Amino acid sequence: MLSELPSEIIYQIATYLPTANALAHLSQTCYRLHRIITAENSRIFRAFVRSRFPSTQTPPFWKDAAQALTSRSRALDRKAIIGRFAVPPQTATKIGSHEVIRQDNPTLGYRPSIDSYEIWNGQRWADRKEVLAWGAANLLVMRIKQTGARSKEDWLVFNDVDHISSYDDICSLHLLSSGNRYSDDTDMEHLIFGRVRGDIAHLAISPNEGTFEYKQKFVTNGLRLDKTDLSSDTDPTLAAHFDNGYIAFYHTETDKEEIQPFTWLRPEGSSRTNYSKLLSSSLVAVGTGNVENSLSISKITPDGISAYRNIGIGPLDTDPASFKSKANISAIEPLNNHAISGSPGEVFLAAWDDYAIRLHDLRSPRLYEVSYRDITDLNPIYSLHAFGHERFLAGAGGEALVKIFDLRMCNTYDYLDAQIPASQWQGTQTTTNTEANITPRTAANSRPWQGFSMFLSHQPPLTFPQQTQAPVRTRRRGPYRGPIYTMSSPSPSSPTVYTGVVDGVVQLDFASTDDLTGPQKEWYETNLDLGVNIGPEVSPRWNSEPFNLAGYERPDEDDFVTVCKLRNQRAFRDLEPRDVAETHTGWDCRWKDLDESRSWRRRDR
Repeated sequence: MLSELPSEIIYQIATYLPTANALAHLSQTCYRLHRIITAENSRIFRAFVRSRFPSTQTPPFWKDAAQALTSRSRALDRKAIIGRFAVPPQTATKIGSHEVIRQDNPTLGYRPSIDSYEIWNGQRWADRKEVLAWGAANLLVMRIKQTGARSKEDWLVFNDVDHISSYDDICSLHLLSSGNRYSDDTDMEHLIFGRVRGDIAHLAISPNEGTFEYKQKFVTNGLRLDKTDLSSDTDPTLAAHFDNGYIAFYHTETDKEEIQPFTWLRPEGSSRTNYSKLLSSSLVAVGTGNVENSLSISKITPDGISAYRNIGIGPLDTDPASFKSKANISAIEPLNNHAISGSPGEVFLAAWDDYAIRLHDLRSPRLYEVSYRDITDLNPIYSLHAFGHERFLAGAGGEALVKIFDLRMCNTYDYLDAQIPASQWQGTQTTTNTEANITPRTAANSRPWQGFSMFLSHQPPLTFPQQTQAPVRTRRRGPYRGPIYTMSSPSPSSPTVYTGVVDGVVQLDFASTDDLTGPQKEWYETNLDLGVNIGPEVSPRWNSEPFNLAGYERPDEDDFVTVCKLRNQRAFRDLEPRDVAETHTGWDCRWKDLDESRSWRRRDR
């Protein structure tokens, strides 16, 4: 009898259950099992979370954490996505100078730099503060949302430039959230941001008082800024990538008002670094554009920069002619969240300009472990974002495409469990022809989740508090066909991804419709508080109504027969009870059934 087994065995069984609801149903079997499962502040749910979601950090509300994480995983399986714009209201608090003069006439809209975080500040999963911020041309826009017992939402818009041009655009932004020395300063929001003209500063904003103060300035020697990057450890390093290819590195845990770089990385000869990314506070990856050392990994020390490893295009499983004379890297995403995935920065994703995303593991002598590709789309990848420990998102450079990939698609390699002794190879050596003879492991045809790509083709609303008339090209209200520049999630357990498009930010919430409307809907309303109203007569709470997405399921790379068909969502108000009840299709009920007689895009033409 199950109810007669020792508690330790019940705990082991519980770690294999697929969902939090399965655990709840088990606890309802009898009084003894209920007592075991609810004992010690739901210790069994803690074991469940750590077993099923080993790389996801959560606060110790284990039962709610189990529910939230399984809900997000189920939503990803069912392609359950809610899309809407983050829209500041006209009543947003204005901080700084807003009587400005525009000195140029830009022909394109702004590219938002986005960051977000959330912290739990109460006794329940529902009690948390989420902060979203992005750069909107010369403006800094911020939303502070408190959920739970003290639910409220505040918006603010900051600017301190009187005579503006495109050189004043904010091109990088990093919120300084929990885990740093400002985490106890609950009345202030601290951030580091940079403008194209080369100004990088640490800014403190008081949302309640409507004031601001510059805390620190990072010395850039007048160089024009391309972007910055901030490592995610307890002693974060700031890297500034300048327009001439130089990269400066700064310590941020200092009280100095002017911070000088502690080291520089300068391109060799006439080469110019076209992309860089901090893998950790001690590792930086640079896309050089060269064929021999396309991806250069360097170690960062207080004494300077030292070479660690180079990866070239020659041995990769691609036609070298597709790179022509250069091999550019357009995006990199570290996978640092798992305790056994090696030292921070050793495992990362990189988007190459042959339209492939490759997973690289610096513990391995191989040049890469797995490649991911959407061969129905030939746009470069502009952004990558790890989402949980199972999947990642890729933002395309055109067609407004966000692609969802499954990290589990390879049956022969698991970056979470890979343990490669350092004695097998020398990680500090440059890639050689001997290494090139090692065959990379490619994605298996059999995978647990079919890839999916979706279009964010809706134009941003014109309600943003713009200071001048929008550029001519952005005033055209046809479908959006531009890039996905940036992506950010508030926390590893959040169901939300914020994506930056031209002149706007799209909020993507991964939540199943039948969860939001089913027997547990009160839990979702209280604990996730996505601000989505399913009913036809109630207005949305977070300023923007969900719009309908479109997308297609990607076939395997070697499948030249399957026809890709466009799927479209229906609005929440168009759903009927029988639609929500039908879950056997494997798709969220908002996705319309396919018309089998019509094809959208053929693979063989």
